[in-house]
Amino acid sequence: MSLSLGAEALINTTQTAIDVFLASKQANGQISGLGYWQVANGYTAIALHDSWSQTTGNAEILHDLLVEVEANQTDCINDFNDDSSWWGIFLLEMYDLTQDTNHLSVAQNIWAHVHDYVIPPGQYVINGTDMEGGVKWSNKNNETQVNAITTGLFTELSARLALVQQDPARRREMLTDAIFGFFWILRCRYLSAQYVVLDHIDLQTGQCFDWTFTYNTGQAIAAAVAIYDAMKQTQTQPANSPGAGTYLDLACNMARAAMTRSTWVDADGTLTERGAYPGTGPNSKQASENDDAVGFKGVLLRSLAKLYKILSRDRVYPDLQTQLAGFVQWQFQSLQQRATNGRGQFGPWWAGPMDLPTSHSQLAALDVMAAIHAIQ
Repeated sequence: MSLSLGAEALINTTQTAIDVFLASKQANGQISGLGYWQVANGYTAIALHDSWSQTTGNAEILHDLLVEVEANQTDCINDFNDDSSWWGIFLLEMYDLTQDTNHLSVAQNIWAHVHDYVIPPGQYVINGTDMEGGVKWSNKNNETQVNAITTGLFTELSARLALVQQDPARRREMLTDAIFGFFWILRCRYLSAQYVVLDHIDLQTGQCFDWTFTYNTGQAIAAAVAIYDAMKQTQTQPANSPGAGTYLDLACNMARAAMTRSTWVDADGTLTERGAYPGTGPNSKQASENDDAVGFKGVLLRSLAKLYKILSRDRVYPDLQTQLAGFVQWQFQSLQQRATNGRGQFGPWWAGPMDLPTSHSQLAALDVMAAIHAIQ
């Protein structure tokens, strides 16, 4: 299997994977076997598949599923700000795909909710560093965790909503919020020597948890791309912010490192994140276990595809474009050759063996099915 496939055959291959995933849909709009945030990520990948392949074959069913989710979960908001924000990202992809302003309105409601949990200046100072701009993990009164994924999601939401704001003052406000969130990541959770984003800080104890999950860096790449895009397209320059190109350069540096990090990528170039979810060795988990980390690598690949789209549009960094395209293509080929049973079902380890297809392994594969269209 390779990109020598014609356009119709490629669509058939990627759509089959989507159909397998959607076969597990439930009456409440969610997917059997998955957690709330994972469902949002699966639907996001499907929406991006349609956008990037310039088709709309899944738009109607995604809309119908979203109606059911919203009927049971007002504005898709729950107690966890990262969960709510994943749904906000999905709603923005649906807005981009369909131009239905109802999706945009719900995304704005999610943003407003999460905004209440952004840490103001001076409220928490950990080891001499102000936590300003970080976003608390949940809306619980006793929440003490501020983490990179929640903040990165809020940053992307803010920047992308700023891009569609008609009021210049409102646009600047939202873009400033995005930049403050990104500055928190750079100030508190970014290991610049390795271009990697770490996990979270406990506000009560001051303890730093330096886990290096792929999706922390992946979401930071998406956030940086969104800030760059909003600043460039709206010609908005918030106070105390570097120029738009700085954010794009940061995204590129993180992407280059991510595609070559030995704990995330096998020697043959397959994205695995073995440190978080090992497929072999004494600490190996079973393929049937619904571990969140199965889908982390999909978020990274999605963000790399978003970066590719921007670089291609703006005709910059052609060498990195080539590297990104090759990386995406290899993940697709590896899945087709080593991690499928040939019926559109995929296992959790993209380098193989196939093992057991589950909702969470299918979820991760959907980002590959979308990304392959981004590089065409």
